Order: sequence, then C-alpha cells, then structure tokens
Amino acid sequence: MHRRQTFRALTMASVLLAVPSYAQEADDPNVVPALKTTLPDKPANTAADPSLGETEATTAKPQAAEFAIPALRSSLSTPELRTVVRPVPPSLSAKLPAVAPSLPPVTRETDARAEYEPLGLRLGSFILNTTTSTGLGVRHHSVEGNETFLRSTGQIAARSDWERNSLEMRLGGAYRRSLSGIDEKLPEGDANIAGRFDLSDADRLTTSAGWTLRDDTSGDGKENTFSGTLGYERFGGLVGLKTGIGIDRTVNETDTTLDNTDLSSSLRLSLDSGAVMQPFVELGAFGRTFDRPAAGDGLSRSGVGGEAKVGLSLARDDVTGEVALGYGYEWLKEDALSDISGVIGSASLTWDPSELLRLTGIASTSFAPTSAAGASGVLKRTGELTVTYALTPNAFVVTGGELTLEDYAGIDHQVTTTTLKAGVGYKLNRTVELGLDGEHKIVRSDTAGGDYTDSSVTATLTLRQ
Repeated sequence: MHRRQTFRALTMASVLLAVPSYAQEADDPNVVPALKTTLPDKPANTAADPSLGETEATTAKPQAAEFAIPALRSSLSTPELRTVVRPVPPSLSAKLPAVAPSLPPVTRETDARAEYEPLGLRLGSFILNTTTSTGLGVRHHSVEGNETFLRSTGQIAARSDWERNSLEMRLGGAYRRSLSGIDEKLPEGDANIAGRFDLSDADRLTTSAGWTLRDDTSGDGKENTFSGTLGYERFGGLVGLKTGIGIDRTVNETDTTLDNTDLSSSLRLSLDSGAVMQPFVELGAFGRTFDRPAAGDGLSRSGVGGEAKVGLSLARDDVTGEVALGYGYEWLKEDALSDISGVIGSASLTWDPSELLRLTGIASTSFAPTSAAGASGVLKRTGELTVTYALTPNAFVVTGGELTLEDYAGIDHQVTTTTLKAGVGYKLNRTVELGLDGEHKIVRSDTAGGDYTDSSVTATLTLRQ
C-alpha cells in the first residue's frame, strides 16, 4: 500500500508541474517586438531583441497602445527524455562498430572539408542520404578461438527542408557473417521516424516511433524493441519546460520470459536565463509489466518506479551538452524480490578544443531486466569517450573507450566490460572512403568462466551519397 501511494504521489506531481503557464508580462506598452517565426535548433544565449531605436520611435506613425510580447528565447537543445526503465540508446548498445565519424566543417577549414562531404539527393522537400560499408576482418576470442568475417552496414536517412516543422527518417542495419572459424551471424538493425511541430512561436510538439534489433543484456541472444514517444516543449520566459511520455515493447528472441512492456513519463524544468550554464531538474515515473514469470525462479519482475535528477546544461561555441545526477527506485510487485535502486547519471558532451580536434562523451543509466534466479534486475551504467582528430580535410583518426558496469540487484553478481576502439579514415572524394578500425573488449565477471577477451581488426570501404 505504501508503494502504491508513493508512486501515485510522484505521478500526480509530474502531471501538475507539466501544465504550462501562458502568462506573458509587458515590458513597454508602446513597443511590439517581432516574434521569431521558428524555433531555432541551436541554443540562443543572446538577450531578447532590443526595442525600436530613438530615431525610429520619433518617426513612426502614431498607433494604438498594445501590450508587448517579449521576444522568445529557446531553451537549450536537450536529448530525448529517457527514464531508466527505457532501453539504452542504440548508440550505446550496438555490438558491431559503426563507421568512424568525421569532424564537422568549422571555421577556416569549412570550405576544404565541405569538398569531401556528400551532397545527398533531393526528393521534393526532403534531402536523402545513404551510407553503405563493407569490411573484411579478423578476430580473436580468448574462449571461442579465431575467426575471419565479413561485415556489412547500411543506412538511409531523410530529413525535411521545410521552413517550419521538421520530419526525419532513418533506416539502418548491420550484419556480420563468419567466413571461417567461429560459426556465428550477428544481425542488427534500427528504424526511426521523428517529427517536430511548432504549435506556436512558444510551443512545440514532438513525436517519434522506432524499432531496434540488438544484443540482449546477457549477450547470448537478440531482442527487438518497438518504441514510441510523444512530447511537449514550452519556450519563452525564464523557465523552460519539456515533458513527454514513452512506451517500449521488448521481445526477446531467446528467452521469452524477458518479453515486457514499459510505460514512462518525464518532466524537465530548466532555468532558461540565456546564460552559458543553465541548471535543470528532471522527474520521471514509470511502470514495467512482463508477459510471464521469469524462467530462473518463476517470479514476475513487474513493478513501478520513479527517478529524480538535477543537472547543468552548457552551451558555448566550443562546448555543448549537459550532465545530470540523481537517484532512481523501482518497486517490484513480488515481495520475494528485492527492489532496485541506485545513483543514476547521464551525460552528453561535445568539446572542440581546436578546429582539428573533437572530444565526445556520453553516459547513461538503465534498469535492465533479467531472468536470473533471485535477481530483480540489472543496474547498468555505461559511459563512452571518443576523440576525433583531423589529419587533413579528408583524413582523420578516431580513438576512444567504453566502460559498462552491470550490478545485479538481489544477488551478488557483477560484470564489467571495457572496450577500446581506434580507427582511421581517408576520403577519396565526396562518395568513397577507406577505413581501418580495431576493437579490443575485456569482460570480467565474478562467475566461473565468465571472463574473456575479444579483439578484431577490420578494413572497410564506405560509399556515401
């Protein structure tokens, strides 16, 4: 009873705080500054537009007094709201290495780099880009042995070129097939469509739907996740508001007791003062329902929970992103299972120390399901750092690392995965790129036989349009 009351209180607070205020104060009853026609994608840290100058004011024709509406300043661009019950973003869960990214065109190297960027194909009011990559690689697994493999990846992306509103679509997939040695096939895929609709100069509606095919938590099978989100954003004034709901349906191809549906809601309030650093607070409530009891002990992992985070957004010419820290809790319906709780954090930062160097860091926390006997779930923390350096406008090197910590709630079991990555790319022209990448994975588990290393080197040919 206490758990239900706590969850209801948290949900009521989220709903009440999500109701936006449309009140606007007048600064000067004789001046009506022009409103922005669209909401900018980049953060705007400048002050509101100034009123008419002295010369213009004296020469303007007399007109009836009107209440002034302050020019709106957009909130900082923020990632999709995502509670800990939702699956981690595909960028943090893909097993197959992605094509190494190139640096964006900046400052005095803009023209030089632009000569090697794909132009895309215009279809009506949409810009279409395609990327395909084929690689031949060798792999050494400390337990399974050696392997020669063929890796193929592809992606089709389209984005609208509308003056107002936007629509983006993406369809991608990856496949690795053994040519000799370890007999395995590793398919992955994702599809997503996302829309942004400006209801007014101050209000925005966002929506998305997607599908991903990735390794499951155990790494022994595959799972499909079907997701949908609906969000609302309010800009203007001193406080920015962002709220949304999400639903995810997960279907595991190996262990059907992991099939589940989760529903989550989030609310973020940010101090939209126009400063370089702006604080925010984020609240979330969620519930997850499993189709059937777990295979390990016959107990259901269904439950409800909530989370709270405080963070700081940063927007400068050379640094953008945010960092947040908080606490999450999930109450399970089965009294025989321990609740899941812990410190949670998230981060998404991009720093350009120079026009040749870019550092990118991302981190996330999730409560992943498990069917292990006695375990309520997995508190999973993942962080990744990537360094990209441009040797020339058409050549770059990429290196970085990823650390994943998995702590099983209810039983004494931990798994640590460390991944080191490096790659080099050379663009012959706008369409053709040659690459070489390597990966070394170290897995440490406190269970017998759970430790192993996995290393691979792959040469790739990438075509872009």
